[in-house]
Amino acid sequence: MRNSFRTNIEFGAQIVIAIAVLVVAGIIVKRHIFPERRTPLNKPSISAGERLNLADVDWKQNKKSLVFFLNKDCRYCTSSAPVYRQLTEEALKQNVKSLAVFPHSAEEAKAYLESIKLSTDEILISPVPPDKIAGTPTVLFVNSSGTVEGVWVGDASRREKQIREEFLTLAEKPVD
Repeated sequence: MRNSFRTNIEFGAQIVIAIAVLVVAGIIVKRHIFPERRTPLNKPSISAGERLNLADVDWKQNKKSLVFFLNKDCRYCTSSAPVYRQLTEEALKQNVKSLAVFPHSAEEAKAYLESIKLSTDEILISPVPPDKIAGTPTVLFVNSSGTVEGVWVGDASRREKQIREEFLTLAEKPVD
């Protein structure tokens, strides 16, 4: 009786181990043999020299614009907020208009900007163009013809000095 009970327990344990091995193998196969087709966040889909088309934005009137593509559910948007606050302060000094683009409602966008203490000249509600923007956060420096001159993608908190210097270089350029 004891041997049959012990045999049943061993058999049950072997089945559980076999199922666990199959689950782990399935996860490995899915991730490495059939990876998701996504644009890595460190490689933007839009690059300097390309034109950005956003409805209701008059690039000529703005002259120079700093465009933030943000999402209220994006942790890197939130961790980058201190850098973005510095950029908007510099933008104000340099006569660069700042715009925040969200895929959410205007109320959600305003509430999120208030929660991270980020003030922009304008908030646009628009779906993020997947062919142009790899993910959030993405920040673009756009000139008076709507041409992108600077692109910063991902967590800005680790590249604060570099982003600020690149922004200032672009902001101080004379308007075409």
